[in-house]
Amino acid sequence: MIHLNIRQKMILWLLLYLTFYAVYGSIFLYDFNVFEEDISHLTHAGKLNNLCLEIRRYEKNFIIRHDEDDFLLVIEYVYEAQQYISDLTNDSTLIAHPQHLDELKKNLLEYAKTFHAFKAKCIPKTSDFECSPPVTLRHIGHELVRITDRLVQYEQKKMTDFVSRFKVLLFQSIALFILLTIAALALLYGTIIIPLKSIETAAKAIASGTFRKLQLPPKHDEVSSVLHTFNNMVTELEENQEQLFQAQKLSSIGTLASGTAHQINNPLNNIATSCQLALAETDIEQSPFTVQMLKTIDQETQRAGAIVRELLEFSRAQTFSMQEIQLKAVVDKVMHLVASEIPAGITVEKTIPENFILNLDVQKMVEAILNLLINGMQAIETPPGSVTITAVAKDNQAVITVKDTGTGIKTENLPKVFDPFFTTKKEGLGTGLGLAVVYGIIQKHDGTIHVKSEEGRGTRFIITLPFPHKTPGIVG
Repeated sequence: MIHLNIRQKMILWLLLYLTFYAVYGSIFLYDFNVFEEDISHLTHAGKLNNLCLEIRRYEKNFIIRHDEDDFLLVIEYVYEAQQYISDLTNDSTLIAHPQHLDELKKNLLEYAKTFHAFKAKCIPKTSDFECSPPVTLRHIGHELVRITDRLVQYEQKKMTDFVSRFKVLLFQSIALFILLTIAALALLYGTIIIPLKSIETAAKAIASGTFRKLQLPPKHDEVSSVLHTFNNMVTELEENQEQLFQAQKLSSIGTLASGTAHQINNPLNNIATSCQLALAETDIEQSPFTVQMLKTIDQETQRAGAIVRELLEFSRAQTFSMQEIQLKAVVDKVMHLVASEIPAGITVEKTIPENFILNLDVQKMVEAILNLLINGMQAIETPPGSVTITAVAKDNQAVITVKDTGTGIKTENLPKVFDPFFTTKKEGLGTGLGLAVVYGIIQKHDGTIHVKSEEGRGTRFIITLPFPHKTPGIVG
């Protein structure tokens, strides 16, 4: 079955309307031309009928008065009728059924001969008996009137039939117009009004804080495209809301972490100093166990100190020094730094266009990308594997993807990967602050970061950063 989009449906309905008006307009125009001809025919038939009636009227006057003027008038009307019949016969469009005209013309000729013979007997007048009209004259005169009456009745019937037929045709056209209009309204309501109503309802739900996707219709048309775009917007709003919650959570945790780190930092320094003094005063040969414990205390103190420093770094309001720079140059710097950290069996590859110019804090962006690359390498527990970093342009934004072929992240852990102190790494391999710091750096660059992952199939971190211009700059 052929599926039409809304534009095609509207064009189809417009063509149907135009066809409807063209067909019925042509029919009406033709019928009115016929009606005009019928009026003309009726007018000619009526004139012939009037001439025949005038002939009979002056015939009666002549019979009564025997006045030669009446005779001349009869002959004049007979001649006029004959001449009129000749004109009608020469143009067949002037009247229908010319056989009636032939019959009428023949009777007029016979009537003229009979009337001349009758006049010859009565003028000069001889006797009333000899001047009495012959039966033939009256019969022919009656026949003249009868023929013209039939002609008038025939034309009148044609006009009556036309009016009846026109009423039916007009009713049919109105009914068809109403049906087409109802169908067009139903199409408009079903394909536009109802979907727009559902979008309005969903928009109100979004305004109240409820995110609900719309069910897409099976047909692919403009409304389906709008609904699909709306669902994409709902998805983006959900993600943006999640990012907002994340940012609020990070802000709150940062404030708390800053105060806590300052309070812990001094005791840790005292513990580290005391431990180092104790190690200096203890003889390893006499008390090896004590020395080992002190070293363990020192190592754990250093580890705790590193965590505190990361907390302070995480919570501190950092000053960003932004500049327009090649993204490829930043990634190259990251690749140089990570080169010595790449384990055997793992490859790190990059595909970055040279014409991508972004407004970046180089040091912070290097820190963010380096963090993601190291996380990707650590996610590959059993080489071989690979980590790739790519960038493409979309909607005046650079979309940077860091992808690994590691073990992936469990679905229930995906919403928590940017939370401070959340980590799935083995003890001692991470503090859980790395991705939280990356999240903050990307936000400071007016960008976004998302994560997509499947267990056993690797992870993708997707960063979007705006271009400072409408199109990526070209390096000269």
